Amino acid sequence: MTNNNAKLPKLSGKQILICAAAFMLLIIFFNSYEVIEPDERGVSVKLGEITSNEPIQPGFHWKMPFFTSIEKFSVVPKTYEVTFSVGEDGAITKDMQTLGATVVVRYNYDENRIVEIVKRYRNSTIIENAMKDCIKASLKETTGKYSIYDLVGQQDAITTQVSEVVLKRMQENYPVVINSTTITNFDWSEDFDKQIRETANRTQQVKQAEQEANIAAAQAQKLVKEAEARKQAAELDAEAKIATARGAAEAKKLAADAQAYENQKITQNLSTMQAQWNYEINLQRAKNWNGKEVPDAAYIVPGTGAVVPLK
Repeated sequence: MTNNNAKLPKLSGKQILICAAAFMLLIIFFNSYEVIEPDERGVSVKLGEITSNEPIQPGFHWKMPFFTSIEKFSVVPKTYEVTFSVGEDGAITKDMQTLGATVVVRYNYDENRIVEIVKRYRNSTIIENAMKDCIKASLKETTGKYSIYDLVGQQDAITTQVSEVVLKRMQENYPVVINSTTITNFDWSEDFDKQIRETANRTQQVKQAEQEANIAAAQAQKLVKEAEARKQAAELDAEAKIATARGAAEAKKLAADAQAYENQKITQNLSTMQAQWNYEINLQRAKNWNGKEVPDAAYIVPGTGAVVPLK
């Protein structure tokens, strides 16, 4: 059976001193070095004084325990978002409308100026407060150049200008690198929002009226073109009929001329034949002349010379 009332062995004074010394050595050891991660930079401070103007690079570093500290700062990109509500905190447009917005800035500490954070600002809180004031001033300065009606159509231009102003002010005065500035949302008063809806409705009505007018004009134009087409078809039909009639008349004229020519030729042929017959009759009379006149009432058969009295 275990004796729960057994007493722990007592340590001698020498043993206690050795344990205390070992404990102190461990404390000293763990305060004698600092590990800087790859995404960090450090600043060495000894008794309140910066020991180097160059930031401590990643790796294992020894330091004097208790008297020297290494303050570490991350150089990983960060996102800082600030929202300005409509009201006293908002920006004022050129036409005196109050504007709210949400601005997102992506930045990281300039690793070459990490020492400046400790030397001038001690910590990052002051820098973030300065960034908020800078963003607000940049937004007000930029939006003051535009009317509230320009915001919808020129958001990209406004965002670009705000980004340029934030970049210039922050990187000139603070140890940061601005990667991007984005305005994710614009906000305005309820009254102006109502006005926008009314304007949009009127615009829609105007567009609808214009569309209906365009449809009516297109239909009227279609009717005009159809009427013009019918007119042209009628004119072409009339011209075709006239051409047909003219052709028929010319054909008849040509036929009549041909018939007249044929009749003329027949008449000429008959006259020629009659003359030939008269010639042959007279020639035959001359051949048959016996001192007596051949009566006219006789017919001389052409080619035979026979005189046939006509009874």
